[in-house]
Amino acid sequence: MGEAVNVIDLDEPAEQSVRPSVVARWRRRVPVKAVALVVLGVLIGAVAGQRWEAARQEERRAAEVSLFVTVAGTESGQGDRSRLTIGGTVTVLNGGPRPVQVAGAGVVADVMVWGEHRIEPGAAGWFRVSATITCTDDAASRPLRVGLVAVTEDGVRRPVTTTIQLNGTSWQDQVRRGCPRR
Repeated sequence: MGEAVNVIDLDEPAEQSVRPSVVARWRRRVPVKAVALVVLGVLIGAVAGQRWEAARQEERRAAEVSLFVTVAGTESGQGDRSRLTIGGTVTVLNGGPRPVQVAGAGVVADVMVWGEHRIEPGAAGWFRVSATITCTDDAASRPLRVGLVAVTEDGVRRPVTTTIQLNGTSWQDQVRRGCPRR
C-alpha cells in the first residue's frame, strides 16, 4: 500500500497563488465614481465644444454680406465735353444668407447712392443714384465704383465697395451720346 492518493477538497481554496487580473487590480485602485466623473466631464466638454462651434458659425453667417449692383434705369443725363452726370436707379441684390439694411455710404464715389432699404436674402432693393463719369475713350465700358453701407443682423455697419458694369445698359447709351469721341 505505499501509493499516495491525492484528494481535492472542493470547499477549500486552492493553494496555488492566483494573480488578480489587471482589471481587478485597476478596479481596486480607481473608484467607480471617479471614472463616472471623467466620462461625464468628457461628454459635457464635447457638448460645450459643439455648441461653441455652432455659435461661431452663426456669428459668421450673421456677418456675411454679399451684394450685387446693376443698372436699373436712367432718368437724366447732362454734362459738358469732359464730364457727364447721370441720374437714375440701380438694383441692389442681396446674395447673402441674412437680411441686411443697405444705404449709400455717403462718401464720394463714381456712383452716389441715395436712400436706405432692408433687403431680404435673395431679394432686391432699388435706389436712386447720381453717377459722375469722366469722358475718356473707354468711358462707356469702364466699370463705375459704388460705395454702400450694409448693416447686418449683428448690428455692425459694414462698408461695401463694388462696381457697376455699363456694358449693355441704358447708362452706356447715355455715355456714348453725352461724351464726344476723341
